[in-house]
Amino acid sequence: MSRPVLDSQLSAEVFLRYYWLKEELSAFCRGCGLPTGGSKQTLTERIVKYLETGDKIGPNPAVRRSPKSQMPSTFTRATVIGPGWHCSQGLRAFFEQEIGRSFHFDATLRDFVHNGQGKTLQEAIQAWEAAQRSSVEKEIAPQFEYNRHIREYLKANPGIGLRTAIHAWNERKQHPKD
Repeated sequence: MSRPVLDSQLSAEVFLRYYWLKEELSAFCRGCGLPTGGSKQTLTERIVKYLETGDKIGPNPAVRRSPKSQMPSTFTRATVIGPGWHCSQGLRAFFEQEIGRSFHFDATLRDFVHNGQGKTLQEAIQAWEAAQRSSVEKEIAPQFEYNRHIREYLKANPGIGLRTAIHAWNERKQHPKD
């Protein structure tokens, strides 16, 4: 059985058994007059409610976010992280310059930037480097099903390449979840 078409005739039970891209969920919501904002998990919950009841859930109550502060145009290791900072392209360029091409924003650094008000970018670099040295495997959040699959597939099949793992993912997402 291949993956069904995502439409309003699908049962919530069947819907939940398949993997859907966020873009597919948003398009479904748009087509049914449902709000399209929110995370993949929020969209999934909204669609399940709609498929079960036909109710068109209104937008989620506004989440109060701290206002983004004005980030400096240039950064140094001594730059202090301000309230409302985010992982911008300018900040990425700074970290790439300081850390090297191996740099990438990960959960550790995103959390540090978002919650590290009053700390320096030097401390952020140290936290990132410590996380990179850690032998503890980082947990992949449930909404990142693709990343979880790739990690598990490569671990279960040593010596298999990424291309094969991706092919297996493309096959897997066409079939119901166990």
